[in-house]
Amino acid sequence: MKRNVKRKAKHIIYGFKTAVTLTSVLLLVSCAGKNAVNTDGSFNLGNDEFFQDTRLIMSRREIKTYKHLPDDEARKAFIEEFWAKRDPNPETSENEARIEFENRIEVIDRWFSEKTGKSRGVDSDRGKVFLFLGPPDERSVDQRITYRSGIPITIPVETWVYHRHRLFLEFVDNKDFGEFRLTYWTPQLLTAIKQDKFPVYTEKKETGALKFKAKYKNGSIYIQLPVKEITFDEKDGKMNVTFKVSISVYRDDKKTDQVDVTREVVEAKETILKKDFIEINVPYTTALKGKLSFDIVVEDPASKSSYRKLIRH
Repeated sequence: MKRNVKRKAKHIIYGFKTAVTLTSVLLLVSCAGKNAVNTDGSFNLGNDEFFQDTRLIMSRREIKTYKHLPDDEARKAFIEEFWAKRDPNPETSENEARIEFENRIEVIDRWFSEKTGKSRGVDSDRGKVFLFLGPPDERSVDQRITYRSGIPITIPVETWVYHRHRLFLEFVDNKDFGEFRLTYWTPQLLTAIKQDKFPVYTEKKETGALKFKAKYKNGSIYIQLPVKEITFDEKDGKMNVTFKVSISVYRDDKKTDQVDVTREVVEAKETILKKDFIEINVPYTTALKGKLSFDIVVEDPASKSSYRKLIRH
C-alpha cells in the first residue's frame, strides 16, 4: 500500500513563421569570465553558451543549481535532464521542444545581434520577444523624424504585430546605432508571453518538491529530507522508503571521488508522522588537504526524479 504523507517543431526563418513561458522576462543574469567564483560560491557563466541561451526559460531553482555545478561532467548531466523533462513526446527519438528552441536561438543570433551593447541576439529586446512569442504575424521597418536641439534627425523604427494577442510592438533605434529598444514592456505583452504555450517544463513548486538540507560534519555527510514530501511504502504499521544518493567529491574544485549509496529508512508509522525530517548520513573521510565540496544528488523513489544540492566545507 502506497501512502503519501501530505504530499515536431517547425524550422523558422526570419520572414517569419514559427514561445516560451515567462520564467522571467526581466531576469537577466550578469556574468563575467567562465568559472570565476562569486562571493556566494557560485560560478560566473558569461562564456557558457548553454546558460546564456537558456537562462530566460530556466526556473530560479535551475539557475541556482547550474551556477553552482563544479565541472563539465555535472553540467553535462544537468543539460541532459534539463531537456529530457521538457520533451513533449519522450517516446520519439527527437526532442521537439529542444529543436524549436535551438531554431529560435539560431534566428535570434543571426538577425538580432546588435552593433552596439550586448553582442548576443538573445540579449536584445527583439531577441527576447522573438524567443517568448515566436515570429510576429506582421513586421515592417520604417523611419521616423525626431528633433534634437532643434535639429531634425531620422531614426529607424521596426514594428511587430501579433494578431492573436492584439499586440502592437514598436522597437526604436533612438541613436541610429543599430540598437533597437522596445518602447514599452506593457502588461499586455507580459500576458501574451504567459498565454503562449511553448512546450517547456514548468516546476510544480519553485522551491523543489524534495528540497533537502545537507551538511558535512565529523567525517559524515548528513542529509535531511522533508517527511511531508516523501512517498512511503506502508506495511504492518511500518513506513519505509529507499533513497539513491550520488555524491561527487571535489577538492579545490577538482573532482577527486565519487560515492554512490542507497539508504533505506524503516520506522513505525506513529514515529514518522511526528517528524518534520528524516535524516540519512553517508560517512566520508579523507586525508587530502584543501577545500572540500560535495555535489549531492538524491533520487526520489516515487517519481524517479532527482534533486541536487552543492555544499562546501
